[in-house]
Amino acid sequence: MADYSSLQELLRHSQRSKTLFDGLNREVQVMLQEQRQDIHTFEELQKASRFRK
Repeated sequence: MADYSSLQELLRHSQRSKTLFDGLNREVQVMLQEQRQDIHTFEELQKASRFRK
């Protein structure tokens, strides 16, 4: 499991994470970018987005 320093870095380097993120509602994307600085792995992104689709 790759661990990146930020959500933006995760999205730049993980196609799997980028695909998941791009599939989310735009409002959810903004919320995750602004309020979830603790997302550093695909698994964390998956967990955070699970309840917000």
